[in-house]
Amino acid sequence: MLDSVLTPSLIQQLQQHLGSILKVDRFAAGHQHSWLLRTHSESWVLRLNQQQPCYGLDYQRESAVLQQLKGQPWMIEQHPLSLAGDFLLYRYQAGQALSDLSHFSPLLWQQLLQVLGSLPSLGKGLPEFDMRHYLQRYLLDITHPAAQHFKQQALRWFAAQSWPSGRAFNHHDLHLDNMLLGPQQQLLLLDWEYAATSMPGWDAASVAQRCPVSAQQRADLIALSGFAEAGFSQLEAAVELLDLAWYWQYQPSYSALAERSEGWLAKLASA
Repeated sequence: MLDSVLTPSLIQQLQQHLGSILKVDRFAAGHQHSWLLRTHSESWVLRLNQQQPCYGLDYQRESAVLQQLKGQPWMIEQHPLSLAGDFLLYRYQAGQALSDLSHFSPLLWQQLLQVLGSLPSLGKGLPEFDMRHYLQRYLLDITHPAAQHFKQQALRWFAAQSWPSGRAFNHHDLHLDNMLLGPQQQLLLLDWEYAATSMPGWDAASVAQRCPVSAQQRADLIALSGFAEAGFSQLEAAVELLDLAWYWQYQPSYSALAERSEGWLAKLASA
């Protein structure tokens, strides 16, 4: 029996365009609104519309992003049915997830640098996003008692920063889980529901903070961002702060969370 969360009318609409749907599997982890649909010959990913403007999540914007970036070698293929706006449907991409990657090969690194170099100018006409408000909202919404000292110190740091004034298009959720190595050894980026125009350098800092980069690769990212060391370090601290705030809200039992939070504060104190 197909997943009962998907209405019969939706299943019927999908089958008119895709053919008989043999199986529906719900994605785990952070994809509660996503399903893998299997037909006789193909697999598709279905995402039901979800919008949380204060947290930047918008699957309808993701559809617009996929449409605008169509044809880029690192993009997934959206089905035209998505353009109706009721849901997002794109072709399931086989490949090797980079979740456990220990280092970037020279070829893979050059592909990632090319993506990061081309992204900032590709968001013309797409919605803008206030990254500062986004980060501040996450901090203000931390309620866990053990995080209150960290929260207050983080808010003070946030208020004291001078943030970049330029505009650039960002993926906003770059980490290894959202990178895939395709069958032709091509790099593909997944999960564009947070993508929007915001402050420059955020994606480069995200890769530096969340991925296993060498000192030379971090230097490549700094050069690509156009920032000096101090400005780039500020963005790295902001990326880590966002990740910590997310954990305090949604996974406060994460064993290393308190230690990581104290480490973040210690790095600021020694800067």
